[in-house]
Amino acid sequence: MEGSRNRILGTEGEELAVRYLTDRGFSIIERNYRAGRAGEIDIIAERGDLVIFAEVKNRTTERFGGALYSIGAKKRGHIRAAARAFLAARPGYNRRGRTFRYDLLAVGGGSVEWVEDMFR
Repeated sequence: MEGSRNRILGTEGEELAVRYLTDRGFSIIERNYRAGRAGEIDIIAERGDLVIFAEVKNRTTERFGGALYSIGAKKRGHIRAAARAFLAARPGYNRRGRTFRYDLLAVGGGSVEWVEDMFR
């Protein structure tokens, strides 16, 4: 039962994050991109020459720390690996002049906090 509730919250959070990005001029390239065992990226979006690989965290409480604190070294490694896999599978995105960034969209209470360039 808890897993089902978490999936619903996650989906709602991702919907809000997608609207947030599109309202700011981003086009969504892909959602829930999976690169096998390498990892998964919640949202891949672009605006001009900027491509972001976004992690969405839907928080109902700050009890265990904020959303940024939930992105540990292992999760960062999975996001990086999935981004590399995406670029290898779609070389048209990996071209000169493009900027790639890892962002966090923390969703809670109907609002979105956008942390740009959460790690390098």
